[in-house]
Amino acid sequence: MKVLVIDDDLASLSCFLEPLVKQYTMEYKFFKENPVDALTYIKEHDVEGVFISMTLSSINSIELAEGLLEIRKDLKFVFIGQTNIKLSIELQKNLLGICDRPLVPNQIEEYLKCLQIQEKKKIKIHTFGAFDAFINQQIIKFKSAKSKELLALLITYNGKSIYMSDAICHLWPDKDIELAKRLYRDAVWKLRKTMIEYGISHIIDFKRAQLFLHKENIECDYWEYLEQSNMSYNGVFLPSYDWSIEFQLELDTIKMKRKYQLKS
Repeated sequence: MKVLVIDDDLASLSCFLEPLVKQYTMEYKFFKENPVDALTYIKEHDVEGVFISMTLSSINSIELAEGLLEIRKDLKFVFIGQTNIKLSIELQKNLLGICDRPLVPNQIEEYLKCLQIQEKKKIKIHTFGAFDAFINQQIIKFKSAKSKELLALLITYNGKSIYMSDAICHLWPDKDIELAKRLYRDAVWKLRKTMIEYGISHIIDFKRAQLFLHKENIECDYWEYLEQSNMSYNGVFLPSYDWSIEFQLELDTIKMKRKYQLKS
C-alpha cells in the first residue's frame, strides 16, 4: 500500500515514519516543495490514501484534493489541521478524518490501519456471456473497447505471458503491422491508466512488448471452470470477440468429457 503525505511542514514527516516503520508492506511519498507534483505522481502509481495539510502555502489544499480525486475516484483523504471549509459531496464520501496539530503518531497509525482494511479489493471477472470486470461489485469502466478486450485476452491466457505479437494476432489480425503496433501500445496505455485509476495496476506486469497477469485475489468463472470448481459454463464464452472461438472449443470439449464421465 502507498500513501502520499502533502505538507510543507517537514516536521510532520517524522510523525509518519514511526507508524510506517511498523507497516512493512506500506510505502509513502512526501511532497513538500511542490505539492502540485502529486497530481502527476498518482497518474503513474497506485495510491490508496493522501494525508494533506490544510495550510499549504503554494496551493489551495481543497482544490488540490479535488484534483487528485478527479484522477483517482477511490482515493481516501485525511486532512491535517482543523478545517471549517465546506467540502464537496465527493470529498465528504472519501474523507477518512482529520489529524489535529501537533501530529500524533498513534492517530496517524489508526488512519493507516483504516486504509489497509479498505485496500483489500475483491476483483471478479465474468467471461461466460458478456465480458465484464468488477471491483467490490463495482463495474470497471474502461478507457476504450480495445483496452477492455486486451484484458479479456489476458484472462484467457490464464496466467501465461502474452507478447505483443500474440495480442496483435488476436486483436488486429488484418491491420498493417506498424499500425497494429501503434494500436497495441495505445490499448496497453489505456489499460494501464484504467488499472491505476481503480488502484489495481499491480495485477498486471506491463513490460516492453509483454504483459503478465497476476491471478492472485482475482475470481474468474473461466478459471474456476477449468479447475472444476465452477460448472456454470453454458456454451457462451466472450461472444463479442471473434478470437474467443479457439478457447470456446476447449471449453466445449471439457464440457462433453465431463458429461460423458457423469454418465459412465
